[in-house]
Amino acid sequence: MVSQSQTASLNIMSSSIKEPQLTIQSFHQYSSLISIKLSTTNYLMWRSQITPLVRSLGVFHHLESDEVPSDEIKDDAEKKSPNPVYATWIINDGLLLSWLCGTMNEEMLSSIFDAETARQLWKSLEEQLLPITIEKERNMKNMFMTIKKGSRSLNEYLKEFKWICDNLSAIKKPVSDFDKVFRFANGLGPKYENFRLAMLTKPPYPTFSQFVLALQGHEQSLETLRDEEKIFLEHEQAFYGQRERGRGSRGGRFNSRGRGFTPA
Repeated sequence: MVSQSQTASLNIMSSSIKEPQLTIQSFHQYSSLISIKLSTTNYLMWRSQITPLVRSLGVFHHLESDEVPSDEIKDDAEKKSPNPVYATWIINDGLLLSWLCGTMNEEMLSSIFDAETARQLWKSLEEQLLPITIEKERNMKNMFMTIKKGSRSLNEYLKEFKWICDNLSAIKKPVSDFDKVFRFANGLGPKYENFRLAMLTKPPYPTFSQFVLALQGHEQSLETLRDEEKIFLEHEQAFYGQRERGRGSRGGRFNSRGRGFTPA
């Protein structure tokens, strides 16, 4: 039978922070789900993987709250005793802190070496990396609005354009398919004006993938035409070269000293 003091203790514990009983294996099974190491350039992407896993473990409050359970509890007689919830919290926080550190590269680890709790670590990362992320967003948006193909090949232009869009998506600022199509088309230059007008004069507008495929087909047609013109010009030059050499061999060399000729 539970005594009155035990009942008071249980009531206090039930009103405290709820802590699951986690082990190293609890975190180890999730390690394979983290596909990247945290660096100064991928904070939002890393956080988007970490957050749902920590929530599923039931310890996200270690990251979002400064509240820590008391290390002691009192019964009705004001008698103190160790709080088992606190002991569990300490173990869980240490495991979470170690696990988070294991998902970072060496550069990031060196910048948060003094963090003693998972909460301190989380706040430190936010303070360091969010400003960098905001600056990166500004730079990526500027690059997106000003990118031009110029004298580069179509594949080089496409590769850089996709890199910019991927970086914007990584910082949670994805570009719509519509904006991709028109921004990419505007950067192609006057050489592709007829193609751009044919594709984008009126709806329905193509998706970005459809536009790129059509553009690659158009580019291949241009290359084929250029190759045919080159071959034609080479044949023309060879033909006229042979013709001129033929005229020279039939004309020979005039000699006025032959029989029947009187020197002037």
